Amino acid sequence: LMNFHVLLKECLIKKTELLIELTSRSLPVIQSDERLQPLLSNLSCSYVGQDYSVQKNVGKISLDQLDSLATKSYPPCMRQLHNALRDNHHLRHGGRMQYGLYLKGLGLTLEQALLFWKSEFIKGKVDPDKFDKSYAYNIRHNFGKEGKRTDYTPFSCMKIILSNPPGQGDYHGCPFRHSDLDLLKPKLQSYKISPAEINQILDLVKGMHYQLACQKYFELTHNIDEIGFSLNHPN
Repeated sequence: LMNFHVLLKECLIKKTELLIELTSRSLPVIQSDERLQPLLSNLSCSYVGQDYSVQKNVGKISLDQLDSLATKSYPPCMRQLHNALRDNHHLRHGGRMQYGLYLKGLGLTLEQALLFWKSEFIKGKVDPDKFDKSYAYNIRHNFGKEGKRTDYTPFSCMKIILSNPPGQGDYHGCPFRHSDLDLLKPKLQSYKISPAEINQILDLVKGMHYQLACQKYFELTHNIDEIGFSLNHPN
């Protein structure tokens, strides 16, 4: 019975990886077809994995933990946003949405989120009054406290990969999907990943297996041979 469960698990993993691989290979063709744009827009919102509409870890994460978590546990997309925010004391709207909802999914309360973003922004060119007038509303909006009172959930990998590609000066998106290899390689080097391991990741990126590349990054940075499931969400 135990062997059957092991074989079944391996079969499911291989089938899932195959589906991700086929989807990744088809992305350039699909994205260039204007007829499929409405479908893609809906698909990026049709996440069917774990339900993040209910915060399960509210208040269990402190703001003092974020720098350590970013280094040890964040996926590259969120690590990139966190580092950019710390360096520049600002993120554009796409970055604030992607990272803000991720932090909400980690368990930050509305009060913690307001304090975190405000304390960082006022280190730059934004004074406290401007933050309260121009930025606080959007944070409260993400928590369902403004506008239509929609309680927004963190972005899935497919939504990050397929929608709202970053432009110059942006830091959101998926580094494996949206970064040039010449920029991605030194970034991975700065994360203390060995050259041989970096080549493993880049080979997956070249094959447009972006989620598998992220999964490989996770396995390598956590010294795990195989995590046993396919990553489909940053949280």
